[in-house]
Amino acid sequence: MAANPIKTIPRSYQSWVALAATPATDFELDAGRYGLTIAAGGFTNYQLQRLLPDGATYIPVTPVLVAGGYQELQLPAGRYSMVVTGATAFTGVIEKIDTGRAR
Repeated sequence: MAANPIKTIPRSYQSWVALAATPATDFELDAGRYGLTIAAGGFTNYQLQRLLPDGATYIPVTPVLVAGGYQELQLPAGRYSMVVTGATAFTGVIEKIDTGRAR
């Protein structure tokens, strides 16, 4: 592995399949317009959060949502986390939907 990894790889997609709890890892997204599609089973609450530059503080990007569905978000580049509670089968995807989308 290279000592200095390439940082220009597009980061425009993240998915979750049948999660029962909050994933342990954050993910990075490039700036742009995104579609967030969620199919939540059971009594699920979820919220997309952004990590601030201090590396410890998260702020909500979406309100706490309790039903599945689709919404569009305009996001700055950064590190994000999907917080999931009470899930029995949380499945979803966030993907860039503006011009030049890359996976």
